[in-house]
Parts: sequence; C-alpha cells; structure tokens
Amino acid sequence: MLSTIIDGVGIRVSRLGFGTASLHHIFSSKGRGELLSAAIDSGITHFDTAPYYGYGLAENDLGRILQKRRSDCTITTKVGLYPQGGFSSTSTNLWSRKLLGKVLPKMSEPRKVWEVDHARSSLYESLKRLKTDYVDFLFLHEPDLNMINIEEMFDWLKVEREKGSIRAWGLAGIRELVEPFLQSEYQLQSVIQTQDSIDTHEANFVFNVGRSLQFTYGYISSARVARQNMSVESVMHQALERNHAGSILVSTQRPQRLGELAKMVMS
Repeated sequence: MLSTIIDGVGIRVSRLGFGTASLHHIFSSKGRGELLSAAIDSGITHFDTAPYYGYGLAENDLGRILQKRRSDCTITTKVGLYPQGGFSSTSTNLWSRKLLGKVLPKMSEPRKVWEVDHARSSLYESLKRLKTDYVDFLFLHEPDLNMINIEEMFDWLKVEREKGSIRAWGLAGIRELVEPFLQSEYQLQSVIQTQDSIDTHEANFVFNVGRSLQFTYGYISSARVARQNMSVESVMHQALERNHAGSILVSTQRPQRLGELAKMVMS
C-alpha cells in the first residue's frame, strides 16, 4: 500500500484509510475483527473511528485488533458527538437501542457536547477502548462554531499534544460545518477531514484557502447516488487524482472488497 505524509503535521498514513462508521452492521465480534484484519492484510494502516460509531463498539473492536500492531498503524478518533443513553458493549444492546430509535427517533440522534471537560473525559475513555496511550489524530466531530469555546478548546488540545495523548488535531465534517472555522485565529483546523465527490467537488473550499486535501471520503457512495455509469476503479482513480497527497477513507463490510480497493491504489 502506498503511503503519504499529511500536509502540515508530518504524520505518515496509508493512502487508503478504513472508516469504521458502519462496522457495527456486522453483528458478530468475530466478523468485525476479521474485516479489520483484512484491512490490515490489504495494506491499509490508517483507521478512522469515533465514540459515536456503533455506540463505542467500533473503538472497542479496533482496539482489540490493533493492540499488537499499534506501532504499524495510525488512528483517528473524535470528540463532540456521543450516543444517547451511553455506550454499548455488545451488538445485542446496540441493535436493541437502534430498534428503539425507530420508534423514538430522538434516541438515534447524537448527543452534542462541546465543553472541554467532557472532551477530555471522552478522549481518555476512547484511549481505554482503543487500548492505546495515544491517538494520531483527534478531530472535533461535525463541529458547530457557535457551540464551541474556540480558545479554550485550542488550549486544551495543545496540552494533550504536549502530554503525548494526541499527535495532531483537526475538524471532521461536511463543508457547511467546517468552512466557518477557516477564518479563526485559533488553528483548530490543522487537519481537515471532509466529504468530497468527483462530480460536485464539495471539498473545493479547502483548495480555496490555499491548502491541499488531507482526509476525504464519500467518492464511491456519491457516485452511486448520482447513478453515474462509472466503475468503482474509475471513481477511485479520479479520487486519487483529486486528493493526490492525502488519504481517502473507504468503508465496506466485505473483506474481499478491501483487497480490490487496495489494488486500485497501487495501479
């Protein structure tokens, strides 16, 4: 697998990263572990997760699989969005709550908390689930500029970096949420992870401020939604040209597909 150094922070990651937002769609812990192992076997070494993904299950599974391979991989987790009713330790609990959310939709909506004290607690809970002393990237998850004390958050992130709990920080979200931060004097946007596509180019706002794309996602799914008559290989090649120096996040439930995508990156 090809690798790249993320502009501005000097951290090397694989050109293809694995996103764990839908990892919990695989019911068994064994199956989730096999998928994560297949990602590593295909050459993927960067993994994106969050406390909200699978209500904590994604971080637990990732920590279990990466525990003995931590030095070979990079990890992103996030703060800001959390599951209603706390975290789940089993698939049964998770899916029971998901079904409840069908009846009470508010139960499926993320709980948004932006106080620094809560972010600090969240980070250290994530580290426990991930079975590691640090994460390479800590992102504010779908951040709302009006809800965040930027100066306080910035000061806290610097402290965590000095302590070695994080190596870099940034923002993860769609353009409408991330773009307002770009004019702030406090550099919460050191790294940007955002949605993009090969047709509508949602991530152009990053280019507009003279920066290169760092982490992007959504190319294959957006092509499907647009019903474009393009092969996955064609979509990936164009995505790699657009994000020529960063990492592209992909997600699948099929181990075989990870090998196929990895070959596209190498070709």
